[in-house]
Amino acid sequence: MKQIFWFAGLLALVLSGCIEKERYTDFSGDKDARVVISTDILIKSVFPRTPMIAQGGSLTLTAVVTDSAGKELESTPDEPVYVEWKSSDSNIVTINEKGSIYGASLGSAVITAQARRANEYSEPVEITVHVTQRNAIDVAEVFFAPMQAYIDLGGERTFRLSAVDHWGAATSLSEGTVTLEASNENVTLTPESIELTPTGEAVEIDIVGVQKGFTFITPVYTLLNKDGTQTVKITGTPLVIQVKDSVETSLPQTPVSAGHYLSLAVNEVDGLKEVKVIHHDTDANELLYSDFYGSWRHTMSAAVTGAGRGAKMVLSPFEINRNLPMVVALQNNRSVIWFQASPYGTWDKTNISSADILDENNTYPDGERLMDIVAFRSESDPMLSAVHAAYFDAAASEVCLASFSSPTKMTTGTHVCIATLAPVHSVSLAVNHVTGEPRLVYGTKERTVTNDDNTTTTYASALYYVTRQNGSFYRETVADSGKLTSDAGHAVLELDRNNKPIVALKDGRNVRLFYREYNSADGVYSWQILPVDGVDPMPTEVASLDFALDSYNEPRLTFATVVEGEGQKIRYARRPPFRNLGNRWVVESPGQTKAGDQGSSSAIAVDSTGRAHVVYALADEQWFNYWAEPNFFDYRNYPVAEYKGADLITTQTGEELP
Repeated sequence: MKQIFWFAGLLALVLSGCIEKERYTDFSGDKDARVVISTDILIKSVFPRTPMIAQGGSLTLTAVVTDSAGKELESTPDEPVYVEWKSSDSNIVTINEKGSIYGASLGSAVITAQARRANEYSEPVEITVHVTQRNAIDVAEVFFAPMQAYIDLGGERTFRLSAVDHWGAATSLSEGTVTLEASNENVTLTPESIELTPTGEAVEIDIVGVQKGFTFITPVYTLLNKDGTQTVKITGTPLVIQVKDSVETSLPQTPVSAGHYLSLAVNEVDGLKEVKVIHHDTDANELLYSDFYGSWRHTMSAAVTGAGRGAKMVLSPFEINRNLPMVVALQNNRSVIWFQASPYGTWDKTNISSADILDENNTYPDGERLMDIVAFRSESDPMLSAVHAAYFDAAASEVCLASFSSPTKMTTGTHVCIATLAPVHSVSLAVNHVTGEPRLVYGTKERTVTNDDNTTTTYASALYYVTRQNGSFYRETVADSGKLTSDAGHAVLELDRNNKPIVALKDGRNVRLFYREYNSADGVYSWQILPVDGVDPMPTEVASLDFALDSYNEPRLTFATVVEGEGQKIRYARRPPFRNLGNRWVVESPGQTKAGDQGSSSAIAVDSTGRAHVVYALADEQWFNYWAEPNFFDYRNYPVAEYKGADLITTQTGEELP
């Protein structure tokens, strides 16, 4: 699979007409000779039912997979459900493994969809796709933002219809008609048909949830000649709505001042997902723990007093307490790891800083991402499993990394500190999926110091990437003050399935992604910015940020912006992975049902089926709320590649640290 982080030159390739054929290749899977057609798995329908696309345009097909009783099937790690697609004529219509079709030339082709679970296949379902001539005003694709969403039963939401031209650039809908086709009566639409105006104003519809269930809303764009004859008709990608009861998190029985320093992990048990949340009660200065496994359970961790600031959580990789929470946090002026030895048992701790880490004013920077923790689980050799924790030592102006190989003795394998020379706004960790070696990103603020001779030295703001390789440490500059504003913060590091690093950064009104690219000409790596179109820049300053990658290397972001008169509002953004839109993203508003400030703290995790889970602060209730993508999308996965590549570092690509 082509990895998105090599797409910095995507738009230029699209303009040259060289990429569509490559990305939209047929995929039918390698069927085992022993596969059988089963009546226990079937494709109930495919949306849109009668798609028409412009030549050079695309849209995403969605298959509804059910059992023989009509119950929708969900994919699990132990029993994944896939949909395999095939085109009868790839010279006219190509389709990729995720159901995205592309109109290569005028004509019609039959698309076959077949659901698969292990070696069981459904009966194939066929639909015909028609490729029409290009639109005179160059509208190639029509879709909603967001592309999938919840609506509470009886609730109402507004959705905006968007369009792009044949080059993937946004364009306005200023001529013609848009009609909306709903798959059932679970929702009501206002309006159902829109006559477009030459002013190119935003096209919006209001949707009300009437009864529980899923609804597909397909936009159809039609442009007519002056004599009334049809010029072109384009079917857009359906909007998927799930109407359900509110997904708000239950509140604790005892009021607290919590929801700060949120950290989230998702554990999968027997095909079910257990959501674990750590956060901080600022009044009691306690670490709080909540989990969801069918219903919410909130645990006040009274024994974990004086702790919680900067809390970050990971699930243990060790056999003795596997998948139980391990948390790095500030307690009594030191960096501490808290962990459970048994489910719902007491919390044990170990100090990872030998001295106080407060600065000369006896303070520790507040509201920043200054601690992190990651885990490496070795399935082949449990003795290689390890936990790595990092923190900012404000007293010594150092970023420190500690590694542990046991949850009971918590013996320190290494403990290395790096001088920063400037205040730090972010510390973030990731782990190489092949070697288990930690990777670290830290960001510094601009600082001016007075020297002994009364001269001054200014240390510019910067973002650094640090690797440990065979016992040695190397440091690279991701971005310096020439690429950063003074409001940079909340940097988050992830490694994709090729162990390539990607860094998300809150930078004033911008959300930025940095990726590392190899230049074969001179044999060195350099850091580039991956555009986040549609998210970057925001109309107001970004207030918080968290970042995760799914198992297809697609980035997911949760962040908050300050909305005038409304306070901070949470956002969830992803780049549609099934569409040839270059780097254009779509943005969801998970907190649309909640009033008041949101987003002063937020966290995101992606499970094995590619479903995003988000928790975010609720300032008015001093608690947090939970949101996840509609579970309808779980079974639209396909087998992913194993982790590969070691991301080896040499002195040629970074400064070797003493």
